[in-house]
Amino acid sequence: MSSIKISNLSFRYEDSSDYIFNRLNLDLDSSWRLGLVGRNGRGKTTFLKLLDKKLLGRGKIQTDLNFSYYPISINDLENITLYELQKQLNFEQWELERELNLLGADPNLIWQPFNTLSGGEQTKILLALSFTDQNSFPLIDEPTNHLDEASRKEVSDYLRMHHQGYIVVSHDREFLNQVTDRILAIENSEIHLYQGNFATYEEVKEERDAFNREKNQKLAGEIGNLHRQKEQFYHWAQKIEAKKKLGQKTQHIINRRSRINKAALGHASAKMMKKSISARNRMDKRIEEKEGLMVNIEDVPSLTMNYCPNYHQVLLEIKDLNVSIQEKELFTDLNLVVRNHGVVSLEGKNGAGKSTLLKLLLEKAREVSYRGNYRLANGLAISYLPQDFTIYKGSLKKFAQEQRISYEDLLNMLKKMGFPRSNFETPIEEMSMGQQKRVAIAKSLVEKADLYLWDEPANYLDVFNQDQLIKLLQEVKPAMLLIEHDEYFIEQVADQRIVISN
Repeated sequence: MSSIKISNLSFRYEDSSDYIFNRLNLDLDSSWRLGLVGRNGRGKTTFLKLLDKKLLGRGKIQTDLNFSYYPISINDLENITLYELQKQLNFEQWELERELNLLGADPNLIWQPFNTLSGGEQTKILLALSFTDQNSFPLIDEPTNHLDEASRKEVSDYLRMHHQGYIVVSHDREFLNQVTDRILAIENSEIHLYQGNFATYEEVKEERDAFNREKNQKLAGEIGNLHRQKEQFYHWAQKIEAKKKLGQKTQHIINRRSRINKAALGHASAKMMKKSISARNRMDKRIEEKEGLMVNIEDVPSLTMNYCPNYHQVLLEIKDLNVSIQEKELFTDLNLVVRNHGVVSLEGKNGAGKSTLLKLLLEKAREVSYRGNYRLANGLAISYLPQDFTIYKGSLKKFAQEQRISYEDLLNMLKKMGFPRSNFETPIEEMSMGQQKRVAIAKSLVEKADLYLWDEPANYLDVFNQDQLIKLLQEVKPAMLLIEHDEYFIEQVADQRIVISN
């Protein structure tokens, strides 16, 4: 088997003084099925691009492997999919069709314009493309975004049937548990290798963090005691100095014998002062040593939301609703109730009309017809988290003004979500997908609302941010209609689950 040997790899972006990786050393085997995890902005995609030589850092990456990368960028969205892909990569039509068959996707999709394919279909085609060269080592970045549960299973089954190894970035716990045998975890500017799947990694990390918290607590107590001792030596020295100054002030009224005693006192004072300074220096050194032993644990702060429970008991009621778009029936006989507290999860396959329903409720759905009834309570303040959050543009300050939310509150929420301060001035459209998603969620959390319509909040969020949202929704129980495909996320937050049918 081939290997990837990384030696003293350092990398930072030109507009940043902080290194994403600093003198990184790592040995990887090409047979491993590696899951790459870590907080958004810590360098997961950067690491893949360094391997693929899309970015260049200092140090060495030694390997005889050829890499394939998912996803590639599509330049001409209106072009026939096969022709557009062949413009960028060298492969045979039958190779792509072979992989699509293995993936459970219709090979005829390649003859459609790329922009006519659903998000799930686009994902499957681009993922299949990564495996057309069976001698390559795939680098796979977030393959489950926008996929329904059935498609996620198809992708996981597809990855498991291949003999070659790969590196996959994902924030889907269940998916990572199914497709990985090792985890690469980016923690600060280092990467640590764990044997086992994501569940094993979480268990080991939890035990390690618990041990380190206990260790830090003990060290913090010892450091506090040293600071108190140092303070005592300081006050002791101050008292000695005060006595010395008092003796100088009374010099004109003391006799010769007293002057001798004063000289002795001055000598003793200097000696004790020297001793005090030496003791405090020792304390400083011990404090520094103790502080150096403390472990940096990534504790995740709690989020808040500007939820104002409505006095209406029922905020949204849908009865026997049938929705069609351009005469194509999306779903039939939908019934649900969203009350003033509680998360209702709306589930179903990609293309079933879930996102269309949210747009219908917001009166943003074009070319949509329906039969049946839906009723929203009067005067609702609705916060909408769109699936397509790339609609947001401009600076954060301008964005806050346009959305009529507090700029300061928006920044504070982003800080809690681990958003780098260095990107506060970056236009939203130039941010990474993970950063853009956090902006969209922060906006929804900050604005005042009594009903939330959220479309796939877990997409592009790392597990730390997902856990923040899960904890928040569990505690607040806001009135929410939720669309999500991440099974773990749904199980943790949903008070009621509704499956949409067509």
